[in-house]
Amino acid sequence: MTRAELKEKAKMRLKDNWGEAIIVVAILGCVSILSGIMVGIIVRNEYTGNTMTSIIGIIINSLLMLGFNSFYLKLSRGEQVTYKELFSKTNMFSVALLSIILMSIFVTLWSLLLVIPGIIAAISYSQVPYILLDNPNMSAMDAIKMSKNMMQGHKADYFVLMLSFIGWSILATLTFGIGYLWLIPYTQVTMANFYDSIKI
Repeated sequence: MTRAELKEKAKMRLKDNWGEAIIVVAILGCVSILSGIMVGIIVRNEYTGNTMTSIIGIIINSLLMLGFNSFYLKLSRGEQVTYKELFSKTNMFSVALLSIILMSIFVTLWSLLLVIPGIIAAISYSQVPYILLDNPNMSAMDAIKMSKNMMQGHKADYFVLMLSFIGWSILATLTFGIGYLWLIPYTQVTMANFYDSIKI
């Protein structure tokens, strides 16, 4: 599918589902903000507070990442889904956490060479959440390897697709971030469409 087709399909899927899609983004945002506030209240030391915030952020991301992606993947496939999907994959916490840690390590190592290799690595691993959702018994490392294979010949397409949302990101920022409640669902459904279009 072309870039325009991926985005048009996303608009079609979201047409009658904007409410649930926005709720998912709002819940995730509120959880992240509240956790940061709680750390700030409990921990007074700035360095310790920043470290704790990062650790809690990783934990929350690991708990909700797959549920977040599952919501938009199902939505992109025309399935009936509610905001409760956000909390449906907490049983996959360990594999989600391991995949985040491994990807972070690999991207960091590539970035030590130059910025561009790091970006290419991040793009190569971009399909890991979707792969884990479609293959719940797969290990984190196997999902990373599968993502690398899947993205061969598609990294430039993915990069350009991401760039196509920059204009919308600027507009969303000008609305003091409120616009991201609509932009994030639009982006996520489009990326889920991208995954299905290149899926091995």
